[in-house]
Amino acid sequence: GYGNAGLSPTAVTYSTGTNSTPCMVAVGDFNNDNQLDLAVANYGVNNVGIFLGIGNGAFGSQSTLSTGSSRPPWIYVVDLNNDKAQDIIVANYGTQSISIFHGDGKGKFSNAMTYFTGYDSIPMGITVGDFNNDKHMDIAIANSGTNNVGILFGNENGTFISQNIFSTGYGSHPYSIATHDFNGDNFLDIVVANHGTHSVGVLLGNGNGSFSHSTIYSIGNSIPIAVVIGDMNNDNYMDLVVTNNGTNDIAVLIGYGNGSFRSPTMYSTG
Repeated sequence: GYGNAGLSPTAVTYSTGTNSTPCMVAVGDFNNDNQLDLAVANYGVNNVGIFLGIGNGAFGSQSTLSTGSSRPPWIYVVDLNNDKAQDIIVANYGTQSISIFHGDGKGKFSNAMTYFTGYDSIPMGITVGDFNNDKHMDIAIANSGTNNVGILFGNENGTFISQNIFSTGYGSHPYSIATHDFNGDNFLDIVVANHGTHSVGVLLGNGNGSFSHSTIYSIGNSIPIAVVIGDMNNDNYMDLVVTNNGTNDIAVLIGYGNGSFRSPTMYSTG
């Protein structure tokens, strides 16, 4: 970008390796040099690729973190343990788990710490927040295979307890997950894109690590694969934007600020 809403007319390409099949990228400053870096979920070769920024929008060569035989489709960057060094979390489609790589703030990472998400769970998405208000970060996982959201609650020592399960509905197969306080009660809520039931599900948080039953918003015949949160109409209430597979459109659900949303408005993507 040029800083004036314009983009360079030519792309700069960085190799992630033969047969790497990169599925997702996340941004962070992994070595605390005030230059943004990239982390890539390389599904095809079972690793995380790290590209350290060197300034002027350029990046160094890729270094990698092994995820075993996991097939990672999703990656998330956050400081999980409040040590001012960013960590990486990946969802492991192939091994029914998530892996955490703790950063040292110098561009290096620990070996993976892995948590099982359940047999046939097929974790597809991750978000992070303090869902039980104990001042420790928790991890929420969209488990597509078992039709639920799994919450790993964080401990003071940087570990996580076994997963708590919240249903997203029979056949929902959630593919994407995000979090925000949708109803202004200062408790984090969760939204999922339900690939299997052509819908979006909203689970309102109670502030103690539990959630209400999922409220479902139909997207019609569209097949949602991702959901993001933003204030689309500048009314200071968060709205939902959903990308849909197969129908060449996106859906926008305007939020009322009380935890509920307007029926979706569809916009063609061509």
